[in-house]
Amino acid sequence: MSLKERVQDAMKSALKDKNTLRLECLRMVKGALLLKEKESVEAVVTDEAAIAVLRAEVKKRQQSLDIFRDLGKTDEATATENEIAIINEFLPQQLSEEDLEAKVRAHLAAHPDLNHAGKLTGAMKKELGDLADGRMLNEVCKRVVGG
Repeated sequence: MSLKERVQDAMKSALKDKNTLRLECLRMVKGALLLKEKESVEAVVTDEAAIAVLRAEVKKRQQSLDIFRDLGKTDEATATENEIAIINEFLPQQLSEEDLEAKVRAHLAAHPDLNHAGKLTGAMKKELGDLADGRMLNEVCKRVVGG
């Protein structure tokens, strides 16, 4: 089942359950997927492209969440956290910080010439792909190389 179909099924169940918050969030996700579909040359969006769209949506909401927290808007921050959690249900599970640090240390042991955090982050991003959050990966690489 494609990611778009999974979102559609989740919308149907949210509609049946009368879960308006989940339904609205899934409608926004579906809209983002449809926009990607319209701008692509192919008629169907691949799951990899759909995952990239969902990651972009999470990133947008994460930026909004940071702003809401800075401004002290707790209601909006809570709603945004809920939206992020809903979208994350459709994304592949990412590595925890501990697992990520273990992989970075193992890679650094195998490649001791990578003594710069930026180069190490780039190499690890190529190796791990979507399994790691870029921001967390960068922080872990800085900590490992720096300490």
